[in-house]
Amino acid sequence: MESEFFLLRNMRKYLALSILFFLLAACTGEKKTQGRNITVTIEPLRYFTEQIAGSKFQVSTMVPQGSNPETYEPTTRQMVKLADSQLYFKVGNIGFERTWMKRLTENVPGLKVIDTSRGIPLAKSNNGVPDPHTWMSCENAIILSGNIYKALVCEDPQDQVYFKRNLDRLVSRIHSTDSQIRSILKKSTGRTFLIYHPALTYFAREYHLKQLPIEEEGREPSAAQLQALISQALKEHARVMLIQKEFSSRNTAIVTSGTHARQEVINPLDYNWQKSILHIAYLLK
Repeated sequence: MESEFFLLRNMRKYLALSILFFLLAACTGEKKTQGRNITVTIEPLRYFTEQIAGSKFQVSTMVPQGSNPETYEPTTRQMVKLADSQLYFKVGNIGFERTWMKRLTENVPGLKVIDTSRGIPLAKSNNGVPDPHTWMSCENAIILSGNIYKALVCEDPQDQVYFKRNLDRLVSRIHSTDSQIRSILKKSTGRTFLIYHPALTYFAREYHLKQLPIEEEGREPSAAQLQALISQALKEHARVMLIQKEFSSRNTAIVTSGTHARQEVINPLDYNWQKSILHIAYLLK
């Protein structure tokens, strides 16, 4: 009877220790996962980051799919989650970053912020407005990817070989995408296109095209400017009007009617960068 009592007590003790060990292991694992998080501003940056980081980091996006990065405000949940990130990859100078980056870094003092557009020659629209949409170019995409790779290696040197292998695969896909775009645009009869929001300055520069934007920096054109735009589009045989779902304006309908250009929807903020940029090329061929 006494031996059975001691046996039962030892079993309970063993069970308690096992549960404690399991809980400690779970807590340790959770801390490790929480310590390997990256936050990015937009979905295309998540695409590039995940292609290189692979399974080594969890990547979250501040401006979700379908939201306007010029006006989006982060949620309380996002602000709390940001504290778990080791790195923040920003585009460079997009509207959300101009408005929120100072507040984000003040809330998370130890956060390492990486400008992924570092080293990209600045492009300006026809009216001299700097374009923050640096990812909309294959040449720029390679620079962005290189900056992401360097930041990952600095944060996690032991996985450098893994990151480099992923980077090489990504760069190979970008080169292939560039070749496809050039082949598609060879068949294009016009080099000028209309666009509501000037998101394709880098794309136009890279492939020797010309974009005619309706608005810039949120400013709608006057009636006189609108008429001048229509006249220029007719003179330069612009046959396509590119619009984004995040931006809408009655001026789009006015310009489309005045130029007889066909309206096409694009999404430069799509996660699938390769699909998005190829879609634009097909629309402009």
